[in-house]
Amino acid sequence: MQKQWILLPQDQDKCSSLSKQLNISASLAQVLINRQITSPSQFLKPRLADLKDPFDIPNIRKAAERVIRAIKGRENILIYGDYDVDGITATVILLETIQYLGMEAKHYIPYRYNEGYSLNCEAIKKAKQDKADLIITVDCGISNKKEIEFANSLGIDVVVTDHHNIPTELPAAYAIVNPKMIKEPHPSKNLSGAGVAFKFAWALLRLLNNKDNKFLTDLLDLVALGTIADVVPLLEENRILASAGLNIMNKKERLGLKHLVEAASVSGEISIHHVNFSLAPRINAAGRLEHASISLKLLSSSDHEEAQKIAEQLNLINRERQKIGTKIQKEVFKIIEAEQLFKNNIIVLKGADWHPGVIGIVASKITDTYFRPAVLIGEKGAVGRGSARSIKGVNVFEILSECQDIYRSFGGHKGAAGFEIEIKDYDNFYKRILEKADQAIAKESLVPHLYIDTELSPKSLTLKSAQEINLLSPFGEENRAPFFITQNLPLDNFKLVGANKTHLKATFGGLDVIGFNLGHLANSLSLSKNYDLVYNLESNEWNGFERVQLKLVDMRESL
Repeated sequence: MQKQWILLPQDQDKCSSLSKQLNISASLAQVLINRQITSPSQFLKPRLADLKDPFDIPNIRKAAERVIRAIKGRENILIYGDYDVDGITATVILLETIQYLGMEAKHYIPYRYNEGYSLNCEAIKKAKQDKADLIITVDCGISNKKEIEFANSLGIDVVVTDHHNIPTELPAAYAIVNPKMIKEPHPSKNLSGAGVAFKFAWALLRLLNNKDNKFLTDLLDLVALGTIADVVPLLEENRILASAGLNIMNKKERLGLKHLVEAASVSGEISIHHVNFSLAPRINAAGRLEHASISLKLLSSSDHEEAQKIAEQLNLINRERQKIGTKIQKEVFKIIEAEQLFKNNIIVLKGADWHPGVIGIVASKITDTYFRPAVLIGEKGAVGRGSARSIKGVNVFEILSECQDIYRSFGGHKGAAGFEIEIKDYDNFYKRILEKADQAIAKESLVPHLYIDTELSPKSLTLKSAQEINLLSPFGEENRAPFFITQNLPLDNFKLVGANKTHLKATFGGLDVIGFNLGHLANSLSLSKNYDLVYNLESNEWNGFERVQLKLVDMRESL
């Protein structure tokens, strides 16, 4: 799909001033200005010391006091998590914290297919049979009004720790810890479930006057995993936690992660790329195809042999997940093209036996390809389980909220959502969602825009400038790697590389260029023409030598 290139406003005076103030290049200063970073010095050097007090989150003191009372009174505590990476890591964080404080808690993660997302009454009944006195939810619970009322009726207190959107009516939990309840702008507001669990662990230690910073620091690998995998904005506190957590992750002291890195054949320093494309998919695979407790066991393991065995098991499950996903993807894309569904503001499809653990990934592929939100529903008998993904600027949670009255369950945020629906209601759902999308989405929102940070001359593309750009990392949601443009470059040579020849490798004006999954552009290249390139500026090491490399984002023939 043709992208619209937009060069962001350039402020030379402000750029020059910031460049001198921080002793950085003008190009890096311009990126910071574009991002509207109010504390650039702090942004470039994220420090744990800049994390805000956990007690800034409403109700966290009341929730922590209840947990401490349970620990001191030897009550039975159940940590109730979710089956994705964020939910699993958050569960392990609180399990390890309560264990560290001298007590063993039990855990419960629902089975994706029989139980669905978040609390359910059958699980609460089982908790009662197991004599639970207190349930602490992580990464879920904020929308479970009915289920929490049921728990209360059985004499079980519920402390909710969550980060999802606040519903119109809150459940009657003992205490609700959710940073989105902070009324004013605050750096904690967009924490992941793992981030909230970390803040809660910190609050527990603070109330107990425990000053063991090492215990909290050692949890940061889990916090980074959950934060990165849950695609929350990598700004403010999330940036600090992801940055510090990646440092802890690279020490490879957590056995499960160490063996997962080996099983995934990750070499060199673990980066956000490795988390997104190697580690998180394997951790998620268990919950998608089998049960998330496999991944929880891996991250909790203190036995080398056990951890290695589980890591290899996750590798196999992930391969199976990829196989199923490829099959569904082919079927889905065939229907989209045949019925020209890409003309709709939102793409909605259902299919028999589409695996509910995989359709979210396929929905993401649709949004990447056609640049519009996508909703896929897997039918199983009379019930359909749906997964939605969105594009920047379109709140799919709000669109799907149009049908709250017909969902059996529903949850999510602006970028992704999930639900369960009876198939008999599908036609009604389909009609209403398409109408809502037509009202809510402007056509111009469905044209991908490429926002370019600044223009660079060929002579400024040095290894030093590429290394300096890395000060902005870790890159992720709302902190993307900057896009630069260089114009009128001659094409020296090009070839297709990769197992299926899907990547473009070229040299433009003596500069190394790699275009991942952009092999199709080779069809229109000519050695007699010049090109304008939009790219990420990187360094690339090969045979012990480091060189500057342009990671191609888009290109066009020079005018």
